[in-house]
Amino acid sequence: MESFDRRAKVHELEQEFNRLFVRRRFNALQLARQIDSEIEPASYSVLATLQQMGPQRMTAIARHLGIGKPTLSRQLSTLENRGFIEKATDPADGRAQMVSLTEEGRARLESAQGDRAERYLQMLTPWQEQEIETLSQLLAKLNQSYTEFDAEHDPALAQGSTVPGAVNVAEDKRVS
Repeated sequence: MESFDRRAKVHELEQEFNRLFVRRRFNALQLARQIDSEIEPASYSVLATLQQMGPQRMTAIARHLGIGKPTLSRQLSTLENRGFIEKATDPADGRAQMVSLTEEGRARLESAQGDRAERYLQMLTPWQEQEIETLSQLLAKLNQSYTEFDAEHDPALAQGSTVPGAVNVAEDKRVS
C-alpha cells in the first residue's frame, strides 16, 4: 500500500505535468505559427515525425501520433497545399502513398526548431549544467517507464504498435 506522502507527491507531479502540457500546447501553437500561419499546431507534430522517421505511409504517421486518418488527412492536405510535404507512390505497394518533407518544409521546421532551442538555452541560463543533465536523464527515465508500463498493460503496444515518444524496450535499454 502506498504511503500518503508518496500519493501526495505523485499528485503534485501530476499537477506539474498538467502545467507543462498546457505550456507545451502553447509552444506547439507558436511553432506552427512560426512555420506558417495557416497550419494547425498538430501539423508541427506531423512535420517533426517525418523529420525523425523519414518518408512514411499515412497509416504509420497516424499510428505514431495516435490520431485518426481523417484528422491526419486534413493536416496533410494543408501541409501539401502549403508546399511542406509531398506524396509519392510507395515503391513497395503501388496502391499506397509515401509522405515526405519537401526542402521548404524541412527548412521551415528546422528554422522553428533552432529558434525554440535558442529560447530554451536563454530560458535555462540560470540553471546549472548538472540540473539540465539531471532533468534530461529523469525525463528519459520517465519515458522508459511509460514504454515499459504501456507494453506490460496493453498487448497492442507490446506487439509493436507505436506511441508518441515511445522507445522500443527490446531495442533501447538505456535508462539514464
